[in-house]
Amino acid sequence: MSKPALAVLGALGVIALAVVLGAFALRPKPRRPSSVDKQDTVASVPSAMDPDAAPKPLPPTLAPASSPKSVAHHRQPIGKDAGAILDEASLLTKLHDLAASNPPLSLQLAREAVARFPDSPDAPEFEWNVAKSLAAMGRFKEAKEQARLMVKKYPSTSWTSDVQRHLLSNPE
Repeated sequence: MSKPALAVLGALGVIALAVVLGAFALRPKPRRPSSVDKQDTVASVPSAMDPDAAPKPLPPTLAPASSPKSVAHHRQPIGKDAGAILDEASLLTKLHDLAASNPPLSLQLAREAVARFPDSPDAPEFEWNVAKSLAAMGRFKEAKEQARLMVKKYPSTSWTSDVQRHLLSNPE
């Protein structure tokens, strides 16, 4: 074969490969089922950006208790999907998904997780989410108090090291 013929065949091969790869890239991706429904069982929380919104008191099962052992491990479902209660893994996934986008909801979910799963291996991360959410909402005194509690309860975890570094190492 001649050199021009080989060049044409090579170019056609490259074009065919580009078309195949382009077809795969443009195909619609199937929706991944979420482990947590968009409408979950948590009551609505006022936006931190809305100055007129008065904070609603937490339901009794979400309010901090004097002893985590005294808190019931089950809560009353809230909302129209009252039959569904988020399990530990779903709460953790929801907290990861929220990140810093909705601190009031993150705080509510993290407190719920701490109350329902106090002896879980994920308990330090749930407590870390409480402190992080409080700090994100500008409630630094409460966030520092939460960090001190973590230092006592979980002295050797990476979650505690993080809150110590961010909340307790700065002079007041």
